[in-house]
Amino acid sequence: MSSSGARLWWQLLRMGRSAGRASESGRTRFLALLMATVVAALAASAFVVSAATFDGREARGMARNPVLAGQGEQPKALWSRYWESEHGRQYSVVVLWPLTADAPLPPGLDRWPAPGEAFLSPTLAEGPGREDFTRRYGHMAGVVGETGLATPRERLVYTRPSEAMLNSSFLEGVTGFGAPGPGFGDVRLIGEGRERDCAVIMALLLVLPAAGLVVAAVRMGAHGHDRRARLLHLMGANRRARAWLDLGAAIIPVALGTLAAGVLLAPALVWNLTLPWIDFTLAAADLREAAGALIRAVLASGLAVLAVALLLRPSTTRRPGRAPRRRAGNGGILGRISVVACSVSFGAAFVSVWAAPQTPAVYLIAVIGALATLPSVIGRLTAGLAPRLAASAHKRGAPGRLIAARALAARPGTVVRLVSTLIIAIGVVGQTQLITSLLEHRSGDTRLLNSAEGNSMALVQAADRARPSEEFRAALGQGVHIVSLGHADLQPDGSSAGRIIQAPCADLIALALPCPEPGTGETVPFGRLDRRLKAMSYRFFGDTDATVRTGPTARLDPQNTYLVVFAPEGTALDMPTVKRAARLTLSTGAVIRTLAEGSQSYTLGFHARWLSFLGGVGTAFITLAMVFSTLSEFLRFARGLAPLTAVTGEYEVFRKTAGWSVALPLAVAGVAGIVAYVFLAQPISNVSHGAELSGELCLFLLALTVTLSVTAAFAAHVAAVREARTWRPRAD
Repeated sequence: MSSSGARLWWQLLRMGRSAGRASESGRTRFLALLMATVVAALAASAFVVSAATFDGREARGMARNPVLAGQGEQPKALWSRYWESEHGRQYSVVVLWPLTADAPLPPGLDRWPAPGEAFLSPTLAEGPGREDFTRRYGHMAGVVGETGLATPRERLVYTRPSEAMLNSSFLEGVTGFGAPGPGFGDVRLIGEGRERDCAVIMALLLVLPAAGLVVAAVRMGAHGHDRRARLLHLMGANRRARAWLDLGAAIIPVALGTLAAGVLLAPALVWNLTLPWIDFTLAAADLREAAGALIRAVLASGLAVLAVALLLRPSTTRRPGRAPRRRAGNGGILGRISVVACSVSFGAAFVSVWAAPQTPAVYLIAVIGALATLPSVIGRLTAGLAPRLAASAHKRGAPGRLIAARALAARPGTVVRLVSTLIIAIGVVGQTQLITSLLEHRSGDTRLLNSAEGNSMALVQAADRARPSEEFRAALGQGVHIVSLGHADLQPDGSSAGRIIQAPCADLIALALPCPEPGTGETVPFGRLDRRLKAMSYRFFGDTDATVRTGPTARLDPQNTYLVVFAPEGTALDMPTVKRAARLTLSTGAVIRTLAEGSQSYTLGFHARWLSFLGGVGTAFITLAMVFSTLSEFLRFARGLAPLTAVTGEYEVFRKTAGWSVALPLAVAGVAGIVAYVFLAQPISNVSHGAELSGELCLFLLALTVTLSVTAAFAAHVAAVREARTWRPRAD
């Protein structure tokens, strides 16, 4: 580029910056572009953070996987892993026993625990004292380092049993750690394809609102900006010159926003960052590994905002005085494309659940397309109906309605900017509620989980190596009852014609069961069994009748021990005591399930909290966009109507014009958004254990729409009156 060319583009940049500051809503647009850039950078960075977290979790999970000793190999340690739970949240307990002096340590441990000792992850070590984690698996000897945890706040235990408990469960020989394949702990709870689904959900709940904010920020003061662009075109400025001017108006706030996003992300590269509400901690080590990708994502976001600022410009190719060929409000080719894309997106969302039931990403992508194109359809529809509204207003002599109708017909883009944020906001809130309810319906009942009823009975399952139950019973204390379960006529395939319940008479009576004479049994139909026992044992014994026998609690099946521990109905067990007693006296591999956890998993319920978190962040983004968008339209509305005082001499026309040009589009958008929410809920609410359409949410959104429409119209009226009172004729 020659020196004169360089001076020209530099001068154009400076002119664009000056014009941006002096233009309509210049300062507000500066702030909006800055914040939009920050939001866009954070939304883009979320994908990098997600990918880095998944990769780091998988790498650390693989590093701690045991390498099983092959045939003929001498094992260096014994290893096994069992599930434990804390109020429905599952985690792994790893049982270890070194066999040689050079046995390699698992990642995260600085020494082998002594017999009867345990290493806990920091989250468990700092857990509530009532859970008694520091004694549940033996004496706590230390904490597991971050290199041995899939995530910094993962719950994990490494324990070495006492000499007496060494053979109470099955342990495998291992030669080291770092085997490929599925991991354990938190890694095991992440299903296949979860990373892809997470990316699509973030696109719906984060990127779509961020895009709405970017568009709202770029088009602030659009009327004056478009008028200036057409004036420059008439003066002979070509596309490149106008682009440099637009770039000059946006580059400073975008650069500052990019820098601010980098500053906000920098602490996460140094310290582990805990996200609010979901109690998940991002590992700084993972983000440092992805630092280059984070920098590129932030810079790319800034460039994307600049690209949007350059692309969302008015068309200046039409010659002055030449009327457009297309009918007003038709919207041209882009309008037709938006209608087709919106229809296809809604149709794809409706049929995706049946066409691709195992691929929820298809439904979510269709929802993104529907919400992104619906505002354009509403703008096209409003502009198409505006001439009829204008004709009716002219016939009836209604100046406010006439002005509003002609404005809507002339500038359908104004309607799109005004309604898009509201539609996206309703879509984000609605989809958050739908997907959250879908996951929660497939998860356990949290009310039962936290109730005395849900913790009044527990099933303890152990393998045939479990020690006799006498010591276990003694460790439970007074007021706790135990009965043993077993299969009657157990077949090789695991089927059974019934169940056996055996316990001392006092424990049988506590379950409202008979006490047959020793050596005899009495059959009790399934329907007469304690309802807690039926729910607890259905997974293993089905709806079979019971043969009740009086005798000591013992292992009744060849391969498994089933012991039911219970307190009087309505009284909660001391579950930490039960779990500690089972682990330290019965079997290191004992699996203890409360009544609430007996046949239900709460993993999806915990995953659903991510939706509330992402949906809340996305709603904050789109709310910010709504504020900037409506503020811009209020300012344009007020300045555009101010000269009417010279013609009408009164301000009543402002109120009516505001009602038709501001309140009506918002009301239509709100109703359309609610209808879209109801429509998009149908395919996922009709499947088994599907999502739940919330009537309360519909009423809330409808009330919010009415309130927002009335408030926006009133604010526009007030702004117009204030502007009219200070308006003076001037050269324009």
